Amino acid sequence: MWGLAGLFIMVGNPLAYGSSVVWDVGGKGFFDATNKAYPIQDGRVQVDLATQPVRCPTGLGHLADGREPVKEIQFLFKHEKAESYWLHVAWNPGGSGKEQFEVLCNEESIGKSTLIDAKEKPDCRTDERFKAQLHAGDNVITLRHLSGDGLRFYNVVLCDSERMPPSVNPNLKFPTVEAYEAVIREPAVMLDGLHVCLFAPKQKAKEAKLIFDYLVKAYDELYRIVGVDTEYKIVVYHFPPGSPHAFGGTSNCTIWYDYKNLDLAPDEEWKRYHVPHVSGYIEEMAHNFVSTTHAQFGWEMIGWTISSKVSEKIAGNPIYRRSIQETRKGQAETFHRYVKANYVFPNDLPANLCDRVHAYLLWQCERQYGPNFWPDFFGEIRKELPSLTAAVKLGNSDAIRNKRYQITIECFDRLKGLDFKKKLQELHISLDTDVKSLKPENPAWNRRLTP
Repeated sequence: MWGLAGLFIMVGNPLAYGSSVVWDVGGKGFFDATNKAYPIQDGRVQVDLATQPVRCPTGLGHLADGREPVKEIQFLFKHEKAESYWLHVAWNPGGSGKEQFEVLCNEESIGKSTLIDAKEKPDCRTDERFKAQLHAGDNVITLRHLSGDGLRFYNVVLCDSERMPPSVNPNLKFPTVEAYEAVIREPAVMLDGLHVCLFAPKQKAKEAKLIFDYLVKAYDELYRIVGVDTEYKIVVYHFPPGSPHAFGGTSNCTIWYDYKNLDLAPDEEWKRYHVPHVSGYIEEMAHNFVSTTHAQFGWEMIGWTISSKVSEKIAGNPIYRRSIQETRKGQAETFHRYVKANYVFPNDLPANLCDRVHAYLLWQCERQYGPNFWPDFFGEIRKELPSLTAAVKLGNSDAIRNKRYQITIECFDRLKGLDFKKKLQELHISLDTDVKSLKPENPAWNRRLTP
């Protein structure tokens, strides 16, 4: 169970374990925000990925006032052997122009992007992929602007995965083993996969590897449900007990725990069923998936619900099962008390538990709709990603949240036979104001789920 065969652990240096990325322009911070730190010759910019520092335009076309438009970008790099890889380009057409670009690998065209009319789809993120046959030795991949007045990149990645892997958060607090070791003050390991990275003290390397493998499986299961990757790679830290960094939650695709999570010996799930307790990690990971889609309903209950399904699938055991049953029992009791009190949340319960009502409603909807409830819901959410993303332009946090809440409700309501809006009306739950916007933690809250 504790074998480390096939695991590449590095102590004191960055690690690339299981990674299939050849290069990652955005993830490495190669984009030049000023669009002035690179030379342009006849509209062409050459980006030599072997040099430091690397400077790359943020897009194609007119990128900076007074500068020549960038007609093409050439990425120069070396590769060990001839093989096929995927070039992923995530891009934004801006607000004007009919934008399109072509991709060439070693001077041979390997495809064109979707032609997007930016007036019809302003600021709409589009993810494209192109199959590239690399040479052994020197290679050149070219992005050539075909039409429009300017487009921007979210990222450009070359890897062997058909899915674009999420980049590491550029503002990650401890991006290397050295930076992490400086905080925990002891030797450390870093396990790094395509979608998940985990830091742990070296003394807990075996436990870290075990948990890491579960988290990799959990990520794939959450992706299967949600259908999009997290905004950034999931990074999991473990700190000594009492560390201010070990707050036991998540932020910007980073999970902050302490060493206790790596101590399997006293864990009943491990002792009795040889399964580590990983449901907390999975719940935090699920919240990051939901955050990426901008779906908004019931505080964090979408994330909690899908995480419980994934935890059961990959790490289910009688102890975990009983805990979920007890949690659902509490949600049901709270829901029925809320209804019996004429749709007023019970006064003897903390206000931050009001989303138990939403959790019970989602559970009933899932049981009514069937096993495809969550994949079908997120299928509808993916259709609305441009609108959900564009809500940020409303500026005010409540306005943004409420707009996303309204779109999310529409997506639930499209599920055949559910009549979700009717259910909300019957339960006196607002159709236009999210529960967070009701400010339930304010003492003045009237304990109702409508404004």
